[in-house]
Amino acid sequence: MRPVEQTYNIKGNILADGKQYPVSVPYGMTALEAVRFADIPIYSPCGGNGTCGKCRAKITGNISVMDEREKNFLSEEEREKGIRLACMCRLYGDFEIDIQYGNLRVQTDFKGISYTFSPLVKDKGENLLGLAADIGTTTVALYLSDLQNGKILATRGFRNPQSAYGADVISRIDKIMKDKNALVMQQKLIADAIREAASDMCVSVGRSEMDIVSAVFCGNTVMQHMAAGLDPSTIANAPFIAPTLFGEEYDAYQLGFLKNKDAFVYFAPCFASYVGGDIACGMIASGLDACRERVLYIDVGTNGEIGLATEKGLYFCSAAAGPAFEGAHIACGMAGITGAVSEVFIENGKIGYRTVDDADAVGICGSGIIDAIAVMLDTGLVDETGCIAEKEDAGEYASYIDEDDDGNPVFMLDKEKNIYICGRDIREIQLAKAAICAGVDTLLHEADVSYESLSDVVIAGGFGSHLRAESICRIGMIPPIDTKKISFVGNAAGAGALSILLGAEPRESAKTICARSEYTELSKNAYFMEKYIEEMMFTEGES
Repeated sequence: MRPVEQTYNIKGNILADGKQYPVSVPYGMTALEAVRFADIPIYSPCGGNGTCGKCRAKITGNISVMDEREKNFLSEEEREKGIRLACMCRLYGDFEIDIQYGNLRVQTDFKGISYTFSPLVKDKGENLLGLAADIGTTTVALYLSDLQNGKILATRGFRNPQSAYGADVISRIDKIMKDKNALVMQQKLIADAIREAASDMCVSVGRSEMDIVSAVFCGNTVMQHMAAGLDPSTIANAPFIAPTLFGEEYDAYQLGFLKNKDAFVYFAPCFASYVGGDIACGMIASGLDACRERVLYIDVGTNGEIGLATEKGLYFCSAAAGPAFEGAHIACGMAGITGAVSEVFIENGKIGYRTVDDADAVGICGSGIIDAIAVMLDTGLVDETGCIAEKEDAGEYASYIDEDDDGNPVFMLDKEKNIYICGRDIREIQLAKAAICAGVDTLLHEADVSYESLSDVVIAGGFGSHLRAESICRIGMIPPIDTKKISFVGNAAGAGALSILLGAEPRESAKTICARSEYTELSKNAYFMEKYIEEMMFTEGES
């Protein structure tokens, strides 16, 4: 029976990252809404729609009774421990929400280029500091630099607190379209997180946060809009028009990013609604904006943003891969945090795995899923259509095959810890990898470039840094390319933002790169649609 409607506020505590946050929230609010209200990040890939089952937290006190829908997402052991889904659990009195975080892998390392030191400042002075940021959909990477000599003083990486509004940009835009206050809240979340991290970095090196006078931020086009407090709703629907493509300065103090009232932030230029400043920065940091060879650049994430450098110019497109690579919509999927299976391999005739921080396995993240499917293909546990083998057809690896409640075969990576991959998981990866590969196919077709003529394939981004060339080729995420041509460059976007902050040539490139590029919209491209269907299949035989 639902309690009688009330209008007063109730009090409780939220525990996160070893800290306690007392809060007062409206009666009947969901635990997820309360966490958002307190500006605390929580993993919620579906944005609170009750479809992903990932916003797990230990919730106690005067709370709603668990219904059958919520029970279906949780194991008996989890229910006994008081684990609830934050989006389904309502608060009716004193409460406590305990959010269990693992250490999230955030890539801050990179390979950069040389340039003439010329910092982005309006007035020369001593002890001046600059900040560069790569604002990703899932994670944020920050770099604090001394503007007197260009030295990187400190780096920070953390989860994007906007993830409470959804794992992908469309989910977050949807929240804004339904509630304009969601834009204010999401902008405040990212501004507060960056300001606090910048302050911590300054303290760690014995400097003052008031000395940060300039910043360069990059991210996909939607992330940059939200950071700047601009409504990105028009990007979500045809004709996908972005209100601005940036390449200009904003008031960093007014936006809440920095404490110095005279500080400004430069947002990197975006190519199109779904090819953002992170790709511009990544291409600049990789030296591809002036490259005369044929180099393919891929930033793998919820949006597979793809660039191609040729002797004729630059070509770009964006393929909507979805959040499966981030562990969303995967039965045992999770972010790349402590305990996530991150590598899967065959060793001495057995299938083994490694986890983030070598901790006990609790789920599987994107790199682990890709490895696992590559292993399944090599062992015959999944066929080219994506169907998992029946136990009687699995040969020497039959012990890894089990059945779900409906009698469908599942791949049991670890039976004791109940970590598995089901047919639906494989379909999600097929959809994601097909989008990336078909995007590459289309871009090469538009530029009249063959696979064989590519000199290099550059994989960028935090997620991309943890992938194995053999695995992404095996599942068909990229076309059949010699793995020796594939390199992983780390956080190229962050490197590019930093180079624009500190260097003369990169800053000039940022002004001109968009004018020298050609963008292909895939949503209505017949060639892409044809290739997308073709690339859904896995290839037979070993890579």
